[in-house]
Amino acid sequence: MAEEKCLFCEIIKGNIPSLKVFENEGCVAVLSIKPVSKGHILILPKNHYSFIGNLPDDLGFHIIGAIKALSTILTQVLMCSGLNIVHNVGGIAGQKVNHVCFEIIPRYADDKIKIDMPEGKTDEDALYEQQKLITSAIRDSTVKLLEAIKEGKIEVSKEVKEQALKALEMMNKDKPKLKKDSEKSEKVDLFKLEDELEKI
Repeated sequence: MAEEKCLFCEIIKGNIPSLKVFENEGCVAVLSIKPVSKGHILILPKNHYSFIGNLPDDLGFHIIGAIKALSTILTQVLMCSGLNIVHNVGGIAGQKVNHVCFEIIPRYADDKIKIDMPEGKTDEDALYEQQKLITSAIRDSTVKLLEAIKEGKIEVSKEVKEQALKALEMMNKDKPKLKKDSEKSEKVDLFKLEDELEKI
């Protein structure tokens, strides 16, 4: 069975016509043919990536550069009152093409576009558990990367390796200590903070 062609890859290759408005080393930007508003733009990495987490760091730099430049131009040329910058990951979140895509949607007065997310409720302990889960995963990932550099599995310059070894030593020395329930007094009173924000 033939592999299904990626719509955005075909656009980037020029096999499908598009109206290109911007291009840099890592990405291209084209006008949407199904615009939510006037000036709706799609920013597409030139190489195929289906998940943002797989993007090389330098490509992320090029994409942010494109978003920054186009946001400025759209605001000046189309006189829009605001912008939505949208990136959907996964079908459940609205991703329709299996290729990383950032959308810039200009907003105008009375445009009747609704991008609305209901505010949920949670409790303080649940938030701290999420914080612990995420920060622990980031730390473990960083340690694995540094250990791979130390063991020569990832080739880097001598200077970078020296910095990696220092960082690994510091991380192993300063392992995070888990807070005890008795230390709750040090935590932020999230519900009080929420009440204060609602007054602004």
